[in-house]
Parts: sequence; structure tokens; C-alpha cells
Amino acid sequence: MSIDDREKPSGPLVRRLIRTSRSGVLATVDTETGGTPYASLVLTSCTMDASPLLLLSDLARHSRNIAADGRVSLIIGKLGLDALSQTRATLIGSIEPSDDADQKARFLRHHAGARSQMTFGDFRVYRLRLESVHFIAGFGRIETLDAADVVLAQHDSMALAGAETDIVEHMNRDHAQAVHAYASTLADRHGLGWTMTGIDPEGMDLMRNDAESRVDFETIVDGPESARAELVRLAALTRT
Repeated sequence: MSIDDREKPSGPLVRRLIRTSRSGVLATVDTETGGTPYASLVLTSCTMDASPLLLLSDLARHSRNIAADGRVSLIIGKLGLDALSQTRATLIGSIEPSDDADQKARFLRHHAGARSQMTFGDFRVYRLRLESVHFIAGFGRIETLDAADVVLAQHDSMALAGAETDIVEHMNRDHAQAVHAYASTLADRHGLGWTMTGIDPEGMDLMRNDAESRVDFETIVDGPESARAELVRLAALTRT
């Protein structure tokens, strides 16, 4: 966590952590051991409102557990040698399959390698409905947050969700130079071939090969027109 982030409310910080995470550790109630917690590594993305999305196989043990008891927790953060010094969160709630085409498309843009898995009938996207979050952001900042403090109101993002695929395809096809400028100038991420993989009310996600970055918006956008205005503003900012 940066010095500036220490002054920010926890809700937006957790939301950004959810939006930038691409994997996590999922804990389910295990049916094979009579209820012992069972943990597994999973790929993650999220909806427009920052509800986590997971890709799970019906054949996996955690999926069998979920079918019997949908209560789960998901820990996200940097999983490495210094993980205990990093900002992290445990997301607590219930999980269920999602048939939403926009959510599936959003997940696959963030995990292109999962397209081959989705050709098999046993893989499905699941949505985690948050109930609370245990947030740890360094020494002395440990909080438990209600879901309402983290997840955006759904009605604020419905219009943008329906237009996201078109916006992303349009930017990558017709405004590749602007996408490159977002990455190099605003995110300080260099190299050719950056593409936009997602846009949500709070920012845009960018990818180059296996590298990822994010550019935050100045204000929350609530639909295609305000998203376009913000993208134009940011493009102009890269030229100043």
C-alpha cells in the first residue's frame, strides 16, 4: 500500500484489490471430511460492481462442496515470499453459478487461456455474493467491512456492462495508439502490444502478453457516454 492509499477509505481499496486480482485461494466446506475447510487455488475476475467471478469445473472437489453448501471465503492479494507484508483481503459470502453472458465474456478477456477450458461442458463461471470482507493493509490497519461498503450498487453499472464488449473491441481496433498511450504514459508500463481487456465504472484494465496494468478514472462512470468522455479525457492527458 502506498503512502497516499493510507488516507483512503477501505471500501475503494478493497474494490481495487478485487479488480486487479487474477487468482486467489478459495475455501469451501468439505463434504468428504464432514465439514473441514478445504482450500484450493482458483482463477478470479470480477463483475462491474466488483463481485468476484471464478471459473470452476463441476468435476473439482470445491465444486462438489459448493453444490452441498454455498458458503465460501476467498483470499486475494500477492501470494509470494513476502505475502504477509502485502495488502490482502478475505472475501466472505456465498457462491453460485452465473449464466450471464457479459460476465463470462469479461472473465475470458482477463483469462484468455481459459477459453480452451470453457469448451468443456463441465467448466462454469461462478459469482461470489459478498457478505463481508476482512481487510488487512499493513500494521495497524485491519478491518471487517460489510459488503455494502465494498460492492457498487448494481444499477450504477448495468448500462456499462451491456456495452463493455463493444467498447473494448472498438478501442483495440480503432484506437490502439490511445490504448498504448494509456499504458505507457498513465500507467508507466512500456512496450508494444498493450490491449484493453476491460472497462468498469472505476477504470480500465490493460494487458500485454502476461503483463497486466490498470488505469483508474477520475470519477465513477455510469454508462457508455460517460465512459467515452473519460477515455477521451485520458487520451488528451497523455498528449499534454
